[in-house]
Amino acid sequence: MLRRRYTLRRSTFLALLLLAPLGVDACRHKSLAPEPEPPPRTFVHVANGEFLDAVVYVVDRGQRVRLGVASSNRTTDFEIPAHLLFAATPLSFVVDPIGAPARPSTGDLVIVPGDDLELRLNGGRAVLTKRP
Repeated sequence: MLRRRYTLRRSTFLALLLLAPLGVDACRHKSLAPEPEPPPRTFVHVANGEFLDAVVYVVDRGQRVRLGVASSNRTTDFEIPAHLLFAATPLSFVVDPIGAPARPSTGDLVIVPGDDLELRLNGGRAVLTKRP
């Protein structure tokens, strides 16, 4: 009797073990709503016409976020971090030439996610424009 009882418990345990994944899968439901699209990427193209490389920062409400280094006499592309752009946001840019005391900056420009910007560095000035 004890042997049969043990076999019954063992077979019940094995049946539950095999059927448990099916129950878990049945409880899972998929959302009918489509996944949200990722926000459009926003780029700034830095045309550095100076002889010095420059570190480029984007400034959002006084907080500077480093984008990277723009090589001299080249155009370098940077992506503006998505956490800075959630709607139309006024941003400015600060350029810190490596080895020079000057730090040209742009004024605030309202930027919308997906905008394509151009930052020109020439003659110690920084000019920011939107590309069409």
